[in-house]
Amino acid sequence: MPGSHIPIDGLWRCLCPSVDVTTLSKAFRLLRQPTRRLALVRPISTTSNLQDQLPQIRHVYPKNLTTFEVLPHDKHFLEKRVEKARVEYLVRIGNRHHWLPSVFFKGKDLVPSDLHIFPTATIYEGLRALHHVEDAYHSTVTLVEYLVKERGEKPNEILYESLIRANVDPAHGSAAAARSLLKEMVDNGINTSPGIYHALLEVTAAHPDYVLRSSVLRDMKNRWYTLNNDGITNIIVGLLRDGQYELALEKLEEAYKPINIIQPWLYRIFVFVFGELGFHDESFQILQHQLKIYGPNQPMSVWHFLLDVYSRDAFYAGITYIWHRMVTPGLLNPPDGTVLNILNAASRHGDTELVTKTMRMLTDRGKRLDLHHYEALVHAHTLHHDVRKALNVLCIMHRAGLALDSSSTRSVYMMLKDSPEATDEALRALEDLRQLYPVPIAAFNVVLEATAAHRGFNKALDLYRGVRHICAGGPDLATYHVLLAYCTLRRSMRSLLDEIEAFGLRPDRLTYDHLVRISTMQVQDSDYEPAFAYLARMEAQGWWVSRGTALALVRRCFAAEDGRVQRVIDTCRSRGVPVDREVKKLLRNIQISKERKEKEQQEQQEQGQEQQQPEAGAAVVSEEGGLQTQTPAPPPPAVIPPRRTSLWGYGG
Repeated sequence: MPGSHIPIDGLWRCLCPSVDVTTLSKAFRLLRQPTRRLALVRPISTTSNLQDQLPQIRHVYPKNLTTFEVLPHDKHFLEKRVEKARVEYLVRIGNRHHWLPSVFFKGKDLVPSDLHIFPTATIYEGLRALHHVEDAYHSTVTLVEYLVKERGEKPNEILYESLIRANVDPAHGSAAAARSLLKEMVDNGINTSPGIYHALLEVTAAHPDYVLRSSVLRDMKNRWYTLNNDGITNIIVGLLRDGQYELALEKLEEAYKPINIIQPWLYRIFVFVFGELGFHDESFQILQHQLKIYGPNQPMSVWHFLLDVYSRDAFYAGITYIWHRMVTPGLLNPPDGTVLNILNAASRHGDTELVTKTMRMLTDRGKRLDLHHYEALVHAHTLHHDVRKALNVLCIMHRAGLALDSSSTRSVYMMLKDSPEATDEALRALEDLRQLYPVPIAAFNVVLEATAAHRGFNKALDLYRGVRHICAGGPDLATYHVLLAYCTLRRSMRSLLDEIEAFGLRPDRLTYDHLVRISTMQVQDSDYEPAFAYLARMEAQGWWVSRGTALALVRRCFAAEDGRVQRVIDTCRSRGVPVDREVKKLLRNIQISKERKEKEQQEQQEQGQEQQQPEAGAAVVSEEGGLQTQTPAPPPPAVIPPRRTSLWGYGG
């Protein structure tokens, strides 16, 4: 562990009169050596430190100072700030215990010579006061050392309890040290009190140790010791830091009884830890339970944190609860990133009202709404199957100067493709909207795509002919991509190509991909020849066909036994288009089909020969006029065609 440690046997040699003075002095000089790193800014283990899971702690201190360079003057300034905060804290503790000498609370600055004027009873009282003081490790050790060496006090329960509680210190304490102290007590015949066991539970809360915690609870049960509220709290915190979240939550539920008083900060620790881990149902229930017990006056950090993690993970129930309780009344003002997460979560759950409110909040802050903001609203409307409002938002986006494309209308298409009636309603909505807004071509294209999916290419082509009636700007290249995707005839393809040229549109890679695919679908062998012409144009532009189109071209070449298929396959390989598996499968199917046909032809030939020959043993009339018995000739050996082991560069 970080910091300077002294073995527990050495620590307790200072309390044993039989130990020589040299060893005693050496041990306590080691205890008072300053640590190499400041306790408040040392790296914190993510698996063993609960504070590492609390956002406010992470924001104050970095997790690991070694991950970035610290300049010398910055390091010196940081050390001065930490030291100043430590001194101010000890001064406040001294003021709270005004009946005790302030020298007891000097921490590592306390020296034995400061204690000569105080009676032993006062020093014992100071030890008790240090039990629940942070950064009291050095003060406790100094007081215990002074009592044993200078005042001749023998080890007793109070001294052991003080040393055990000192091990709560995150920098210098450890569960192993506390376990050794407990063993020494038992070996020396010193009775263990409930205070000792509660001190050990507090140590396991700071330094998780499942074995020590279980041993303490077993001993307390055997001795009929009752856990107090602090002990229950330390058990729960220790389980949390040990990663046993279900057990910790179970203990928290057991602790909620009228006779027990659970501190609010314990609930908040659960909220922070569970929220960070994504246990949102549990953290939300704990929040509601806490509000029921302690009222609505919760720290704002809790609301900010929960709204942040709930929106991050789209936990809709928690988002709407905090929004209506804190954001709507103006008590909480979330940052832009959180608002955007809330917008996306509301869109996913079809909450158009919340989406609209978040968009209004962003515009009130002077933010310009972009495509992803409006698309969330469109998606929310499609979840309610409100095609008119969805198309209306698309028109508003177009009027706002946003460039819509097919990606902006995918949610609308997913809604329309499931219902032909919704597609008809969308077409009527476009007729109505064109009288109010300029209708974007993307809105027309999505209706055209749904029409083609439901009613085929011819109906879509009829709708396309009225595109100028709905969209004054006319079609774009995406319009023709929709039509080409459902086109199968070369005549229709040529007609669409003429339309593309008439509107001055320049074909892109997807356009040529459709042209190659349609050309491979033609019946006549010569009709697929334009596919290679379009393919050559694509290669001249540095493009290549998609995987589906490449496989369609390969199939057609196999059917026509076109040797150019090898170049197509090689180019697919060089461009990273995976077709080898499908090509091998095609070759196997072709080989099996040919063998089957050859076998059928051979069987037909054999049947024809048998029908032409007379039956075996039949009597025939010889040229001399006598009767003779004809013996059938043996059948010719079967001719088995040689198996092709390779076709177009692939093994059969």
